[in-house]
Amino acid sequence: MPLKLTLRRNEKILIGNAVLQNGDAKSEFVVLNHVPVLREKDMMSEEQADTVAKKIYHTILNMYVSPEQERSFHNFYFLLLKQMLVMPLGDEGLDLMMETSEHIIAGDHYKALKSCKKLIDHEAEVLSHGA
Repeated sequence: MPLKLTLRRNEKILIGNAVLQNGDAKSEFVVLNHVPVLREKDMMSEEQADTVAKKIYHTILNMYVSPEQERSFHNFYFLLLKQMLVMPLGDEGLDLMMETSEHIIAGDHYKALKSCKKLIDHEAEVLSHGA
């Protein structure tokens, strides 16, 4: 199914393994084949991954953009999940970890990234109350 995208001025986007930057005007285009597509707001560098949930996000991001290497990220993903399990995240945190993992198992890494964003928000909330 084609994916129609509208990019803002100078917005960056990842398509496949290429990072593209839009020019000075808004533009629209359609991606006709199945490749990883990620907007700038959804990108995260390894340096930005400064919490366990953000490291999970970054790991899923690597699975998404490098599907041929996905299995090489599984051990690190599970190690990070173990770290999350000892945090006081409650039922909501556990549900978000399950939801994220279910999307990975189903091969839908984009949805896993969206679920993990909720986990990042939940982690931040829990940590702010515990500090």
